[in-house]
Amino acid sequence: MKKLLSRGLFEKDFMNSKATTNSVSTREWVLGHLIGPLGLVFVVNTIAALVEKFFTQQTGAMYGAQNVAMIQQMGGVYEIVMTAAKVLAVGMGLLNGWLIQHTESRQGRMRPWHLIFGFVSIIIGCLIFLFPGNTLGEAYWYYFFFLLICYHTVGSCYFYLFRDTICSLTTRDPKEKTHIQFIRKMSWTLLSGIVIGMVFNMVVLPLWLEKDIMGYAILMVTMSLIAIPLLLLEYFYTRERITEDVTLEHERDETRIPLKDQMRALLGNKYFVILIVIATVSGIVDNFKGGNVQYFYIKFMLGGAENPLMYTIYQVVTGVPLGIGAFAIYPLAKKVGIKNLTVGGYALVLIGSIMGWMFPDQMIPAMVGGFLRNVGWLPNAYIFATLLCFAYDSVEYKSHMRLEGMMGVAVITALQALIYAPFAGGFESTILRLGFVDVEGVIPSVEVTNFMTLSFYLFDAILAAVVVILLPFVDVEKKLPEINAELLRRKKEAVLARGEEWIDPEEQERLDIQRAEAEREANRIADLKAHCEKKGLDFDAENAKYLAKQEAKRIKAERKTRK
Repeated sequence: MKKLLSRGLFEKDFMNSKATTNSVSTREWVLGHLIGPLGLVFVVNTIAALVEKFFTQQTGAMYGAQNVAMIQQMGGVYEIVMTAAKVLAVGMGLLNGWLIQHTESRQGRMRPWHLIFGFVSIIIGCLIFLFPGNTLGEAYWYYFFFLLICYHTVGSCYFYLFRDTICSLTTRDPKEKTHIQFIRKMSWTLLSGIVIGMVFNMVVLPLWLEKDIMGYAILMVTMSLIAIPLLLLEYFYTRERITEDVTLEHERDETRIPLKDQMRALLGNKYFVILIVIATVSGIVDNFKGGNVQYFYIKFMLGGAENPLMYTIYQVVTGVPLGIGAFAIYPLAKKVGIKNLTVGGYALVLIGSIMGWMFPDQMIPAMVGGFLRNVGWLPNAYIFATLLCFAYDSVEYKSHMRLEGMMGVAVITALQALIYAPFAGGFESTILRLGFVDVEGVIPSVEVTNFMTLSFYLFDAILAAVVVILLPFVDVEKKLPEINAELLRRKKEAVLARGEEWIDPEEQERLDIQRAEAEREANRIADLKAHCEKKGLDFDAENAKYLAKQEAKRIKAERKTRK
């Protein structure tokens, strides 16, 4: 069978990655892993954060808050659509695995598809909230539900696959993997969290969108247009080094690894299995809760409906750890280990969830519980996913197969999606079936507020308990020196077998740094010559001034080091 993307656009030189060094450069992690990912994060996360709130608001706008029978009916329809979307996402996941396994491009197996599906996500983002209110009548629901299904399949499936996999394929160095995972999680959690989690919940939702349903479309189109240059930045400043290594090391066709062998390698690795179980429980929780549980909890349990400032107070008090964690979590993980830090964090989540559940409508316990929960989530927010990257290293170490994104992983992901399907949209559909619609002035019943509290706390408590029990068995960090030494030995053996020169990674990094410094120096001299020629200055004199300043800085730095 012909390899996908082996010819055409992605084989052109202008589509090559700008990340050319063997180690991860500063420019690569800043542009490709910190800033670039924000484009699709803003699209996918904004839709996830707003779509259920928009649906309840649109239902109220079309049928009125008093039409309880119709509201309940739409709750049932929404649940069916979401279940169908998750089932279709299973097929999409399998398709993604097939595409990746049959792709052979010098740009890697995953990056080209990320660019293609990224533009599809942007188009969906521009369209999904158009024509609200009664513009299209009952026909509107066909339009909206079609785009909602598109979002949950072609619009987000590959996005999540790439997000969870690219760190593992970027480098073999455990320190670089941990750093890249941390950087991408900063982009996901801190930067997008400030915009989507805090600004939207504190300002945009209560002060704009709740009062003007037309605002959803304006906001989403704006975010989608911003995403275009950022997506291109992410594509051009990422690189699949491990895919390149595997292609060089193995003589067999990596696209023809039997599915049975892939499944045996994955399911025979205890680290991978435990992490997949934890990810599955987390996926059930996320699918059921959706994106608006906290918004409703603050609004109806902590007085946000009467005092909009409450959204700000809760976000600031409980959200402080996310900002602090951006600076504290990485050095802590290096000191105590990712596994240990995550187990301790989820123990705090468990305590905070129990406290909040016991006193759901009391300000101080709710704030303390929320603070503990957010502190506990820090390792998961910034660093925990690195363990799955290490698990893939362990799989390769034992099986000689690199399987990120391949059909074996796609099958497991598809099974996860089938498990998630009955839980998808559970929170929103349940409150609708209980007769509640989020329209200004409507007060939920006690039954509804009890369900909101349970949804906000109970599922997180269950997830925390699962992590605290299972994660201690994932001791892959202790095995990494042995794993990486063997993987490096195999690479060296393959290079020498082809009659090529082998250069140790440390020496190659030194040469890369040396080459980069020489290039910077050449550019500096060229710029200075152009400046001197334009201003009528003496180049030798100006260059001597610059070199003297640099030498003074070097001497000063040496003195500080001696002290």
